[in-house]
Amino acid sequence: MANKKYEIPEEDVMMVTEPAVEYASTLSAPIPAQITVNIEDVSMLKEIKRAISMIRGVVSVEKSSAMKSYERARADVKAGRVVKCKDKEDFFSKLGL
Repeated sequence: MANKKYEIPEEDVMMVTEPAVEYASTLSAPIPAQITVNIEDVSMLKEIKRAISMIRGVVSVEKSSAMKSYERARADVKAGRVVKCKDKEDFFSKLGL
């Protein structure tokens, strides 16, 4: 397994300013899992939320809207998952084609 170099984006570097004691205490806390359920019939939402909340171990049930395509694109840009290319040849060369 090759060693990978991980770079933290500059905007995320500022987020890592917590004292070490607080950070260490969060390492021992269990990390909750999250499940996303897509519902086609919105009229069933209330019943489904109630049923899921009755399951042992469920901490919270929240409603959120699905991201639209332009919102996903903006999130990709913000997260640095976008590659800039000069032209189509540059694009294909970055793909290794």
